[in-house]
Amino acid sequence: MAERIKLNKVSLREQKQKLVMYQRFLPALEARKEQFLMQLAVARKNIKEKQALMEELLNEIKSWSQLYNDMKDELNFFISIKEVVSSIHNVAGLKVPQFHEVIFDDPPYGLFATPYSFDEVMVKTREAISLREEINMLKEQEKVLHEGFLKTSQRINLYEQRLIPEGREAVRKITVYLQDQQAAAVGVAKVAKRLSGAA
Repeated sequence: MAERIKLNKVSLREQKQKLVMYQRFLPALEARKEQFLMQLAVARKNIKEKQALMEELLNEIKSWSQLYNDMKDELNFFISIKEVVSSIHNVAGLKVPQFHEVIFDDPPYGLFATPYSFDEVMVKTREAISLREEINMLKEQEKVLHEGFLKTSQRINLYEQRLIPEGREAVRKITVYLQDQQAAAVGVAKVAKRLSGAA
């Protein structure tokens, strides 16, 4: 429900100040929306690229399925995640996660106690796990940016479709009312002057 507007000079000043404020905030919101759009495009491009890399890597790993079966018990110790290193990146006031790397548990092992291909299988598996974690974080990035974009778009719509038009209408209404009051006062003064002159 729209607020009831007082038809006086104080209210006119307040309405004008609000209108100026809304019009000043709007370009900043539009710039923010553009920034989110650009960052969203980057995140989506990165997701596609990393998913394509993951597909290639998984196809390569599939060809070693027998090797995996032979060394899966030892391999489990070397592909256990110790930490996913990330940071928070500020995008127009939004906290967006940034992936850096995956740190794996690294127990010692004897070269002669493991199959000759163990190193390569371990490296490729770690690569796939790192890629999976990076893709997950990129998807989280996309989600945060998309939510920021939607909220900013809603706020822009609120300013453009409601607050600014309502502010203009309030200023117009008060101005017309005050002009009518002034015209009426001038008319009353003329009549009073005429009457006092006739006396």
